[in-house]
Amino acid sequence: MKITLDLLYELLGVERHWAPFTLLRNARTVRGHLPPLVLSVARGEGAEMGPGSLAELDRMERRASTYRAIAEDLTTSPGTRVLKGPSLAARYPRGVLRPLGDLDVVVPDEVQLWRAASRVLADWPVNRMDLTVLYTAGTRHTALALCWPSEDPMLDPELKVEICTFAYPGDSGDVPLRAGTPPEQVLADLLALAEERFQRPFTVKDVLDVAVVFTSPGLPPLAAVVRAADHFRLTPELLELCRAVREVRSLAHTVPGGLIRALEEATPVEQERRRAGACPPAAPAGTVRERLDAGLPAYGVLLRTADTPQTDTCAVVEDFSAGTLLRTPIGDFLLVDGEIVDPELYEAALAAVGGTAR
Repeated sequence: MKITLDLLYELLGVERHWAPFTLLRNARTVRGHLPPLVLSVARGEGAEMGPGSLAELDRMERRASTYRAIAEDLTTSPGTRVLKGPSLAARYPRGVLRPLGDLDVVVPDEVQLWRAASRVLADWPVNRMDLTVLYTAGTRHTALALCWPSEDPMLDPELKVEICTFAYPGDSGDVPLRAGTPPEQVLADLLALAEERFQRPFTVKDVLDVAVVFTSPGLPPLAAVVRAADHFRLTPELLELCRAVREVRSLAHTVPGGLIRALEEATPVEQERRRAGACPPAAPAGTVRERLDAGLPAYGVLLRTADTPQTDTCAVVEDFSAGTLLRTPIGDFLLVDGEIVDPELYEAALAAVGGTAR
């Protein structure tokens, strides 16, 4: 598939007679870190570019290279997989930079999560950790985001590596968390794109990703795509995404009509499954322990980091006089139910782990 400035003008709804400056300005207003993509295509077509745009493109190429290096390092561990990101970028035409906001890493269990986290912590200047923990079907799952400043924090978002013991979080309602992935990387990536619909509307970047997937080698038969979408409870979302691609005149041919029809047949089955499994929202729980027992998420506030990570163990949930802690191999966290933390609770938690205020 060829990605051209003409296609980007169409996708972003900019009339073709406007200068590339207008195209880039519109790209900055759309979710999905699109400017690097626009700049790389413009460079490939010989557009006039000054030092500012070239410097931005160079920074974004280094950012993508950083994520590729991290992905290559982490996926040497058995069962660890990176979704979307570098594997989708490799399907883009040579010279076209697929933007990368963060890196999504899926690990098979909690021990592998702490091992992966310790490797990132050892190699990169992480200055923030965001943690979520929840129980589903009796199994504890963890999502850990490791963040650090970008090369130019005034212009670019921070770098973030999110490591999870699950691939598809669902919508905390009708569609549950699903831990596994299809064995084929391209299917795992495609479903991860569809899964994004539970968090936000689809974007131009999603549409372009799907078009690239369906025009690149290695896609399994369409029947396998539909089976995977059905197995992972994502037929309505994948149908919506594929329809969005078909609505773009220059991309309509990339998604087979047979796939649309098959997803249309499968979607009512999933919708009925969701209606049948729907349950009223869980009542707010009074303590973090009660939230976890009710299958609701708790969030970690970092109290102190471990001097020497012990990465062959799992975390331990531990109550103290004022609340609940998560003692992990990479550090200790106070578990809370929201963004606002009582300062007295925080100080009590620090005292409980023998830490000092950061």
